[in-house]
Amino acid sequence: MSLLARFPLSARVPFLVTGASGALGGAIVERLRGDGHRVRAFMRRVPAHPRPELEYAFGDLGDPVAVDRAVSGADVVIHCGATMRGSWPEHQHGTVSGTRHVIEACTRHRAQQLVHISSMSVVDCAGNSGNSAITEATGTEPRADKRGAYTRAKLEAEQLVLAAARRGLPVVVLRPGQIFGGDIPPITGAVARYVSGVWIVLGDGKLELPLVYIDDVVDAVIAATTKKLTNGELFQIIDPHHLTQDDVLRLAGGNRRVLRVPRAIVFALGRLSPSGVYRLRSALARLHYESDLAEHGLGWKPRVGVHEGLRRFLDEHRS
Repeated sequence: MSLLARFPLSARVPFLVTGASGALGGAIVERLRGDGHRVRAFMRRVPAHPRPELEYAFGDLGDPVAVDRAVSGADVVIHCGATMRGSWPEHQHGTVSGTRHVIEACTRHRAQQLVHISSMSVVDCAGNSGNSAITEATGTEPRADKRGAYTRAKLEAEQLVLAAARRGLPVVVLRPGQIFGGDIPPITGAVARYVSGVWIVLGDGKLELPLVYIDDVVDAVIAATTKKLTNGELFQIIDPHHLTQDDVLRLAGGNRRVLRVPRAIVFALGRLSPSGVYRLRSALARLHYESDLAEHGLGWKPRVGVHEGLRRFLDEHRS
């Protein structure tokens, strides 16, 4: 039996979630189902145990036919899907072309709302180090090719969505910060690297992190759909309780030794790579984040928050 016959699609469905097998997409699907909504989940592969209460569409975001089939009949499209790793052609295929296909399908099928999940990585970090707070008005990355394939692709995808909004597509854009919770750890390379029993921190450990707990991001997505925001609004989704690298290691790093590598040494090593210095300038930029617009425009405040989120994560992953 073919996939089309095994997993038929209804003529209309309230919500489509792309990237539904990912951590954020999966959490959004769970919330929508918990709220009693019918949901279509767009995934690349058939799950090991398909759930009868979910509607499935399968395919690659880079395949316009698969995307069109998934979007057809959906009132609200929540676009979480993106390439997370790999070379530029892979990011261009999955994130940039995939977003273009989502836009085209939403336009063709007259979706009532596209909720696009962008990323704080699109912001010009190096150019704003030590300056005023990072807000929605802060400029985007002018040298995305130097930041890596993920940043470049997410920026191009966001630009495509905002351009479509100016043409009349009903769009709202959310830029979550550093998401953690579920299967996403709070300690990433932006915080520290674990080597031979030691946490290696680049710099002095005082960098402010744009953390946000995954359930709070889902709240923001639901708020955007509930308020039916469709005029190209853009919101940063960052917890207002700002933690530093040292704070996160203290709360979630266990009783392991911490080694801080001075910035001068980090930048000296970065000069060994053509784009290394600029990427390090971005990664080690001293930034402060604000999320006031999300509070006023979405009515969003963290319901769980970073401290409780860290406690939950540690409880769930305690061996």
